[in-house]
Amino acid sequence: MGKVRRSTLLGLTLLLSFVAGCKVSCTTANISSLKLSKDEKGTVQTKEFAPTDTVYAIATVSNNASKVTLKFSLFAEKVEGMAENSLVPDSEKSIEVPGNGDMPYHLHWGGGWPAGRYRVEVAMLYSGEQKDQKSDTFTVKGGGGGVATPSPAATTSPPGANSEDNTNDR
Repeated sequence: MGKVRRSTLLGLTLLLSFVAGCKVSCTTANISSLKLSKDEKGTVQTKEFAPTDTVYAIATVSNNASKVTLKFSLFAEKVEGMAENSLVPDSEKSIEVPGNGDMPYHLHWGGGWPAGRYRVEVAMLYSGEQKDQKSDTFTVKGGGGGVATPSPAATTSPPGANSEDNTNDR
């Protein structure tokens, strides 16, 4: 009986020593939803946009007791004049999120969106390590001239900020 207790105690001691020597990053934070919308608050949710629309992707962060980073990216899945599944230039944006809530990311394409299907991806990073990811697709019907050379302006707004304050829309 004494050997079993000593073995168990030795095993637990080794395990605790190993864990204490490792960098441990634990969080229950997650991206609970990703909505596509025609407005910053997400009241007009849709997956179809006109060439002149501003596209809002609203990621909701939940269970966040500290600080995480959201990294938004836009991909052209099947878009006139662009390689399939290519990252749209100048579309990546990272922002630190200090708690729970909605984080809007919006894009407006100067001259109009080229017709096609796009994918928005948002990754959540905690201590530099990816902990969660969500993605959704949307379609642009029509097209803003069919040329995909200009890149969209990607912006995010801190919670409570008004998107009209962002001056880098194209």
